[in-house]
Amino acid sequence: MQITESLRAQEEVRATPAVSWLLCTHMVDEQLRLALQSCLEQTFSDFELLIVANGTAAGWVADRVAQWVGHDDRVRVFKTEVRYLPFSLSLGLHHARAPLVARMDSDDLSKPDRLQQQVDYFRTHPEVAVLGTAYEVIDSAGKVLHTVQLPQSNTDIRHAMRIRNPLCHPSVMFRREIVLDAGAYIGGLLAEDYDLWVRLAADPNVKFANLSAICLSYRDVGVGGGRGARAAYAAVAAAQLREFLLGGGLSWLGGAFLSIFKSIVRSRPRQAAPRE
Repeated sequence: MQITESLRAQEEVRATPAVSWLLCTHMVDEQLRLALQSCLEQTFSDFELLIVANGTAAGWVADRVAQWVGHDDRVRVFKTEVRYLPFSLSLGLHHARAPLVARMDSDDLSKPDRLQQQVDYFRTHPEVAVLGTAYEVIDSAGKVLHTVQLPQSNTDIRHAMRIRNPLCHPSVMFRREIVLDAGAYIGGLLAEDYDLWVRLAADPNVKFANLSAICLSYRDVGVGGGRGARAAYAAVAAAQLREFLLGGGLSWLGGAFLSIFKSIVRSRPRQAAPRE
């Protein structure tokens, strides 16, 4: 009996990947196919790819995705009729088996060595919980428009967080257990990532970092209309105001006013619901 249990335990360890990709969508198109391809064609191969299909067409989306990539035994597809990204992300985290989770959006592209670079960093920096990267902005045809470097140290990221989002969500890899302990994705529609970073930052022991390497090609306008939307700025402002009211200091209030200003002069008004 003990031998059987030991063998089962060994099989479970072997079945546990190093990284869980987490991607959510309620649509199927060529950009999604390319995004999935960029996840599967990594130089680092010890991963699983979790795809959460959501919305009223979740069954159809899941079937189409399975036709594309279902032959790869690293792929696991889930579906839910509950729409919107926060729920789908938390659902995916619930099913993730790896200690490290790599986020990915359904219309972006990861560089082939992205996972390898991030895993290597985590192995040499056990104190870091959340790791993003620099990225390049591309148009709908894949043409590079410009590149974006983000603050790299924990101190600089925490300072910038009071006025803006210093982490590119689809470039991020994080330690699953720490994010689960924080409640995972529980709010901030169109800014669910910023809401999570702010809650994580309330613990001074949580460390953030960004790689200077460009590991992601980021679409300048997400096809679901969420990027740059007024609702996204509103969600950021809400998180900043919450931190101010909880005693975080006047800098959070200043950040909230800045986000409100941006929502007026820089954002697009309410549009269709976000893609994921």
